[in-house]
Order: sequence, then C-alpha cells, then structure tokens
Amino acid sequence: MGEAEERPGYYADPLFTEPPQQKRQTPDYYAEPLFTELPHQADRTPAWPVEELFYELPMPSQTVSALCSATDAPPDMPLRQQVAGYSGKTWEEFVWEWAESLKKERYVTVVGLGGSYDHGADVAAFLTSRKTDGPWHCYQAKCYAKAIIPAVAYPEIFKIIWAVAVGKYSVFPERYWFVAPKVSPALKQILARPDQLKAEFLAWVEDNALKLTHQYGDAALQRTITLAQSLHFSCFDAPETEKVLEQHAKSRYHAARFRRPLPDRPPAEETPPHIEEHETPYIQKMLDVYGERHGASVSTLEQVKKHPEAKANLQNQREAFYRAEQLRTFCRDSVPPGTYAWLQKAVYSGVKEVEEDDHMTGWARLKAVVNTAQLMHLGSNQLIDKVEPDDRKGICHQLANDGKLTWVRKGVPWNR
Repeated sequence: MGEAEERPGYYADPLFTEPPQQKRQTPDYYAEPLFTELPHQADRTPAWPVEELFYELPMPSQTVSALCSATDAPPDMPLRQQVAGYSGKTWEEFVWEWAESLKKERYVTVVGLGGSYDHGADVAAFLTSRKTDGPWHCYQAKCYAKAIIPAVAYPEIFKIIWAVAVGKYSVFPERYWFVAPKVSPALKQILARPDQLKAEFLAWVEDNALKLTHQYGDAALQRTITLAQSLHFSCFDAPETEKVLEQHAKSRYHAARFRRPLPDRPPAEETPPHIEEHETPYIQKMLDVYGERHGASVSTLEQVKKHPEAKANLQNQREAFYRAEQLRTFCRDSVPPGTYAWLQKAVYSGVKEVEEDDHMTGWARLKAVVNTAQLMHLGSNQLIDKVEPDDRKGICHQLANDGKLTWVRKGVPWNR
C-alpha cells in the first residue's frame, strides 16, 4: 500500500492527452521483396551497448482518462475480428499487453524492442535480471491482411539467428513465437515439425545466399548458418489467437482496450488495528485537527484513544484511507497504468481551492474538502462506477499523506 504508481508501458506521456488518429497501413507483403535493402554491414560487434536496445515504445492506443477502446470497432464485435483489423503498431502494443499478462507467472520484465533496431524481436520478456544475457522469450508481432506463410517467417527467423550470431544479443531466446491473428495452415504445420522447419529454413537460406550475402556480409552469413545448424527449432511456434485473447482477458488492459466492464471490487478489508508507518503524515494532520478542536489534552494518539468522539472519528478516517488504498490495488490489476494517478489528480483539482479558502478551524476545512470530493463530478470513466464515497474521502487523506493537503494552518489568524 502507498506504493508509487508504476511507469506506464507502451502508453505515451503525457497520459491525459488524446493521441492523434493513425490510419491503418496494412503491408501487402506478398507484393514486396522478401528482404529490405540494408547497407552492407561488416562482421563486427554492435557500435552501441546492447542495453540501449531496451526501451519502451511510445505507442498509445488509449487515453487513461477515457479508458476507451483501442479501435472504433463495435464493442459487440467478436474480439478475434477486432484484433484482425489492428494496424501493425496497435497489434504490437496488444502483444506487449498480452506478454505483460504473463509477467506475474514468470517474467521479471517485459519490454518493447520494435523499431528500426529491433534485431528480430518486437517484444522481449526476460526471465531474469540479466535480460538477453540470460534466458528470455521473444515475441514477434505480425498483423497483416493475409495470413503469414513460411516465406514470411523465414526472413524473421534468419534475423533473430543473425542477431545472436553477430552479438546483438548474447543468448538465443528459449522461445520465439510469431504472435499473429492470422497464421496460414502451412506455417502451423511446419512449426509443428521442428526438424522439417530447420531443414526447409536452411534450404531457403541456401536459395537466397547471394542476396543474404549482399545484405549481411559473407562472414555474418556463415556465422548465422553455423548457429542455425546447432539450434533446435522447437523454440519457434505460433500461439492460437483465442488463447492469446483468453490470457489478455486477465490483464489490466483488457477492459479498457475492448470496452468490457471492469470486474467487481473485492469486499472491503479490515483496517489494520495499529497505525502503520506509511500513515504517519495524514494521521499527524488529524491529530492537529483534534488538538485544535478538543484542546491540547487531545493532541496525541494515546490521548485520542481515550477521547470517544475523536477516537471514533479517527477510525472512520482510517477506514476511508484504507478503502482508497484497496482501490489503488484494484486499479493495478484492472486498468492501465496511470489511471489511479488520474483519479487522484481529478480529486485534487476539485478540492484544492476549497482547501485554500478561509476556514475558521481545521475541522471546518477537512469537512469542506471531503464534502466537495464526495459531491464532485469526476467525468466519464469506467473506473468512476467503481468509486465509492469512502474512496473519495480516503483519496483526500492520501493527498494529505503526500503533503498536498493540510487541515490546520498553524500560526495563521482564523486558521486561514
């Protein structure tokens, strides 16, 4: 509880601006050459540290404030049809979200590597803190108008083997999956037979040796072939889209992306019987309120415990604080990163001027701020349906805990 909201993954900063609409550009890969022309590369180690390859792509598809769908598809359209209409960038973001949904089970970190220097890995999932210097999984996101076929897969397989052979990555991924809404039967069949896949891939390399030599260099080509011959091709596969969607449904991104209802919140947990260390700032501010309201004899925690009215009120405030903390946890599991921070920001914006007004006492200021928070309109957001009155009160105490709100203005006439 009280942990900082984690940094958003693919979501661009600032979180609360609507990204421009992007037109879908579906590549007709059947009409394109198998290779993209690159300048001839000498056989050498990369000029940049491998660590610099690990960055999070700014690929927004949703705004946290609206929690809207990533597409304009009707919400009742089958999910498989919705994702089939994604652009390449939106699909890559979806794949990253899906890999994130597997993170709790085994991954230390999931990052997007897609871009000009992805070296055959759109999304990388690391099983240890050593990243690609240790065991890792590679997910290649492919979303085309037509199903991907072996002729499309082979250049991608070559690229990842080449990247390891020349030192772009230190370790070959334990898993390399083509994650695509459309996979041809021919590719599925050959992926199910690793030995045949290996033989046909090496035959494809031989058939295209001249072009590969021109593109990558002879030394790099030979190192790639040598590594390919030593690999077991069972690491290559393509998961079923239905399974991917089923796993994505367990992620915090699913409801926002597909405009699905948020899950029910769990029942309220009991408030800890003793004051926790992370509560200290807002508890002290409440003690200041009681001391001002009831006198100096009710200004410490032990004194409050002996004062029936103050004791009951403090328990009420703590219950609200912890209910808001439980909402924060619910958000971490059910909505995209930044959503709870947005909610806190909305409450703060609505109550700050009330807190700054002249009030005769800290008690009056506290009551005015909490009343405003409970009555204010927070906008249109799926999360708002899950926000209860005690959450709003608790958020006020979270803001006080963070030093953004204060109830008693000491040394100021009329508590101004």
